[in-house]
Amino acid sequence: MSRKDLQRQSVSLTLPGDFWRCNRRQFMIGTAWAFSASLAPGFFTGLIRPSNAATNEDPLARMSSMHVRDKVPDPKLITFKVRHGRRKPIDLIGHFWFNQEAIGRGVRCPAIVDFNPYRRRDGEIAEDSKMYPWFASEDYLCFRVDLQGSGDSGGVITDEYTDEEIAYCMQVIRQIASHPWCDGNVGMMGISWGGINTLMVASHVDCPPELKAVIVACGNDDRYGDDCHYMGGAMMHDNHEWASYMWAWLAQPPDPAVVGRRWKRQWGQRLGKADFWFRHWASHATRDSYWQRASVRDQYDRIKVPVYILSGWEDGYKNPVDRVFRGLNALGKPAVGMLGPWGHSYPFNGVPGPIINWLPYIVEHWWDKWLKGRRPAAETELPPLTVWLGQSREPGQSGEYGQKPNYVDQGRWVAEDADWPTRVQEQYFHLVPDHRLTSSTFGEKGGETSSSATVVAKAMPETSSFASPSNADLPGNMQDIDVQSLYFDSEPLERDLDCFGYPQVHLTLTCDQPVVMLAVRLCEISPETRASHLVSYTFYNPCYAGDNMAEPRRLQPGVPFRVEIPLNIMGHTFRTGWKIRLALSTSFFPTLWQGVRSASINVHTGPYEGWPSSVLVLPGRPARQEDVRMTHLLPPDDVVVCADSDDYAPGDTAREKNVIREVQSTFNGTHKTTVYTKYDDAGRYCYRGMLRDLWVDQVVLNEDRIVNDEPLSRVATAKSETTMERSVEGWCVRTRTFTKVWTDIDKHGHARFQYKASIKADIKDAKGRFKRFKTRVVRGSIPRRWV
Repeated sequence: MSRKDLQRQSVSLTLPGDFWRCNRRQFMIGTAWAFSASLAPGFFTGLIRPSNAATNEDPLARMSSMHVRDKVPDPKLITFKVRHGRRKPIDLIGHFWFNQEAIGRGVRCPAIVDFNPYRRRDGEIAEDSKMYPWFASEDYLCFRVDLQGSGDSGGVITDEYTDEEIAYCMQVIRQIASHPWCDGNVGMMGISWGGINTLMVASHVDCPPELKAVIVACGNDDRYGDDCHYMGGAMMHDNHEWASYMWAWLAQPPDPAVVGRRWKRQWGQRLGKADFWFRHWASHATRDSYWQRASVRDQYDRIKVPVYILSGWEDGYKNPVDRVFRGLNALGKPAVGMLGPWGHSYPFNGVPGPIINWLPYIVEHWWDKWLKGRRPAAETELPPLTVWLGQSREPGQSGEYGQKPNYVDQGRWVAEDADWPTRVQEQYFHLVPDHRLTSSTFGEKGGETSSSATVVAKAMPETSSFASPSNADLPGNMQDIDVQSLYFDSEPLERDLDCFGYPQVHLTLTCDQPVVMLAVRLCEISPETRASHLVSYTFYNPCYAGDNMAEPRRLQPGVPFRVEIPLNIMGHTFRTGWKIRLALSTSFFPTLWQGVRSASINVHTGPYEGWPSSVLVLPGRPARQEDVRMTHLLPPDDVVVCADSDDYAPGDTAREKNVIREVQSTFNGTHKTTVYTKYDDAGRYCYRGMLRDLWVDQVVLNEDRIVNDEPLSRVATAKSETTMERSVEGWCVRTRTFTKVWTDIDKHGHARFQYKASIKADIKDAKGRFKRFKTRVVRGSIPRRWV
């Protein structure tokens, strides 16, 4: 389908222009992950350049951009020399914000550092400029560093969170601590990739003593079970799509305005060793040593510094907040947690709202406490675990396609601590025939069989969701998906039901295949519209029954078995009159990769062969006296402040961003084919100021195609094109990437993933013609053992 046809036939999402300016990484994050917020990190980030003026109609009108440039100039370039093993040393390039008034007085400041591969200048500068100049104005040195093989740094990045990467992070921390403007105390923080490597450094056996505290935003302690690759042993859409984003992202060149004439040599080395990381991720379909090496989940005892960990209900990384928070508290280590209403964002600019005045708070109550030794005011301290309790709402209010988003969720803040599981009041809903949930003591005997048909998730096109600035990727009405699935509904609730914790589903099942994937969703049904709103979910591979994710066992077709499936953590109030729904399916396209054969399951509802009845268990939450303080601590009308990023990242837009999502079905008389298309045009934007009139133009087109009820027919492709240009200097480069993942059957009858990925890199010559600089093509084949 041509781009013009796609624009004509699809629903175009118009993003709000009153407030949001999103950098390229955030656009990627918002659009690449949509389900895990809700079932659904970045690539082509948005380049939305609105003014900072907020209108009365804007739900974010309480945000105020502060002018700190009188104190904090443009960030200063810095180079770190690092080495790993016997390899040649390389340069990591970064920059840092500082308070020139304090430095001029001879003040030595603590430092904060953030590492990721998302290009600190054209990838991060717009969003960084809201936060790090603010910290710098409070007398902190704030460093942003490009990881090896990304942005302007040397070397090559070969995978996520390698030993090499972590070693470099620790070397840079030591060098920062010895900087003449630093007092020797360093904090580390980051969101997504930067949050994960922050936690890994904090738990490393050689963690630098100069590191005093960390902030982990939307990070992860379990690379296998709670990242974008696998969930409950089931492989997700992002296992190939995220690999495609990184393939394209890391193909971009260093900036000659920073690295000088060596930019071609660095770019050539980067392209010549580029790899399609799907090769790693699909080759390790169980929790083996590959995932354990980069997971902190079983190593909390190694963490040597205080940890502040946070995420949001619309993000894919919710569970790690509770797991890390309680794990560290159980060991007597200092840890604080927060779960808000937003997606893959910091609390001061998260979507959907309400946002909170987080920057001043985190300076006083975290960085000043651990890096400057100051005692914060106890009466303004948030609880150990701050939780947003959402409430029943119509799903269309948070981002149905074509609708203007509603940024502010409905609900309230509540206070929790590490003992919250001891207060849970479990609420049981038994599965009974005729699609019913009942609170009766014993469920009725019987059985309900799911169809093996392909369930098309039109309302939730992505996997591990992050809410984008437009809310476009938040889930809409689940009703059409539910009726394709096996579902059970309660009676209308007679009173409000507050819940916080992990819903559980205990099922007695029979399956007709040795390997099957399950999509399990907890929804609520509106009494007015009958729309279905997603509250929690999980994916699950019953071959891992017993929670041994390292040693799965094939099911015996036709033989009943028992599973206990925890859904993702939730904080929610089910309101009076609403129904609770549990929905199950053996497919969920494109979010979940089905098993190699269509499968049907039979749910045994009542007691069966010695097993108790199948049941949904909700974590009821009793009200706490500590909740009373939350309205005072986090007032709904609080003014949220940040630095004015226009002071550091001014620019112009030549073509506006455009986002299109489309699901199409065709029928040829025999087979029905479903095609999910995602078109993200980041627009054409010029970075003025410190980036010296750098023009960036990016477009990506992803497509997933399947013949319904034929899982092996699935084909996933991704195409991207990026142009970077600085006209005054006569510099212009273009990268075009392509990836494809599909399944074949080998001569022994075994299913294998096949993949192909290519990069075409061009440089414009003096006559204005693109000439090929380098081509890179990789191919591979991977056995499909458990997926």
